[in-house]
Amino acid sequence: MDRPGVSENNNVVAWLILGYLCSHPDAKDTVAGVGKWWLRTEGIDIDMRRVRSALDYLVEWGWLTSMMSGSGCTVYGLNKERQPTLQQFLQGHSILH
Repeated sequence: MDRPGVSENNNVVAWLILGYLCSHPDAKDTVAGVGKWWLRTEGIDIDMRRVRSALDYLVEWGWLTSMMSGSGCTVYGLNKERQPTLQQFLQGHSILH
């Protein structure tokens, strides 16, 4: 299904973000923080536009929440209501089982 602003590359970034959040469910950060701390520290260097697009996609689909911080930046985090579903899905699709 093709949607404006969502490419296969964005889907890959979205999966990387969800994988990070499965291991760090309490993590919350801005677009820049997600790119720097969640992805780049794992050796993944992705353009911030792709990171923002993937985050917005995940919010739209209900996997993430977003809220405005006191400094006017949007902060993203895992939608805790979806955490069990995410863990079950990722465990069911693990190459290790």
